[in-house]
Amino acid sequence: MHCFFIASEPTYSSAAAYGGGAGNTGCAAVQVAIITERINRLRSLHFNMHAGDRHGHRGLQCLISRRKRLLSYLRKRRRAAYAMVVNRLGLRR
Repeated sequence: MHCFFIASEPTYSSAAAYGGGAGNTGCAAVQVAIITERINRLRSLHFNMHAGDRHGHRGLQCLISRRKRLLSYLRKRRRAAYAMVVNRLGLRR
């Protein structure tokens, strides 16, 4: 059984890159970055090996929805942070 998770080191590096400090994981921009890492890892690693995992697909859709809500919040409240996150992560091409 394979277990895919994000170790704390990439989380803290994402927090430092997007949120201003290594411990600031609650910022919406940092959360978007962490969720995007999880989505990319699921798409590239997990679903290549387990294409029929329907429960995993539901979890992936939940992550995508959460990221969409956070991006919507950033777009409404913090335009500069939204533009920075979208450009760095390559979203909304």
